[in-house]
Amino acid sequence: MNARAKILLATKLLLSVGLLALVLSKVDPQSVFLVLAKADPLLVALWYSLIPVVACLAAWRWEILAPGLSYGTALKYTWIGIFYGHVLPGAIAGDVAKGVSLAFKDSAARVGLAASIVAEKVIGLAALLLFFDVACAVVYRLDGDSFKELRNLAVIALVLSLVGAIAGAIAIVLAVRLRDRVVNIRSGVASRLAYGVVAAVNFYSSRPILLLKAFGISMAIHVVNIFAVYLSLLALRVDADILFAAVVYPSVSVMLLIPISISGIGVRDATLAVLFSLFGLPLASGVALSWLALFSTIPNVMIGGAIQLWEMYRKR
Repeated sequence: MNARAKILLATKLLLSVGLLALVLSKVDPQSVFLVLAKADPLLVALWYSLIPVVACLAAWRWEILAPGLSYGTALKYTWIGIFYGHVLPGAIAGDVAKGVSLAFKDSAARVGLAASIVAEKVIGLAALLLFFDVACAVVYRLDGDSFKELRNLAVIALVLSLVGAIAGAIAIVLAVRLRDRVVNIRSGVASRLAYGVVAAVNFYSSRPILLLKAFGISMAIHVVNIFAVYLSLLALRVDADILFAAVVYPSVSVMLLIPISISGIGVRDATLAVLFSLFGLPLASGVALSWLALFSTIPNVMIGGAIQLWEMYRKR
């Protein structure tokens, strides 16, 4: 790990600790532990069991987008990507790491690999933003004086997401128009990113059906995640319905896209605390949900790490 990566990791660690400390200054940790103690273990286990389902769906999406990639290989390196996504700094570290690991291990899988990873990331983000925009619209339609502040935040979030979508579309158009320069100048993060976008556009321009299938799977992934959040609310005995889960999931997911923390620590806590407060729900339950969500990543990281070690040391 170079000096820049160490500084980035240290900064994210400090921000995680700072945000978590800020949240705990508003919420009594004892009340959080009390909520966790009363959680329904069966519902928590059912919630956690949906996480491998999401990984399997993500592997299926990658198999569709990557030519010649078997489902077994896609699933294996999807788990590896989950591992690196939680231990390496950077918002797309897991996606890059799984691609690099696969390219080193299987030269035949390199064809269209960069394009498939870029397409997978963009399609997943597009589906998430769709759910996020719908959630913002739902929040805006809420009536009552107590929701005025929440409605204002929904309008701001909706505008920002639309601006981001427009900026992304413009970036794709510019990357395609400047494809010759991008191919010749591939050093630097921006050039590599533009090159990946160009490769994806060129590769899938004649394969739109693959993009549609991948988008459908992405929608299914987000639906499963929303149901998982609803199960977590039931497990913690939070008086909220599936509509609240449909607002919480995309909101937290969009915030976690900002690479300022370690495994979402602090950011997830603060976001859930704010959402629970705005909806008149106990802050302790929001923080408890955040901690359970963090614990759910541990077995997945361990599975991905074990697979990576096996791939590193097993005989060819």
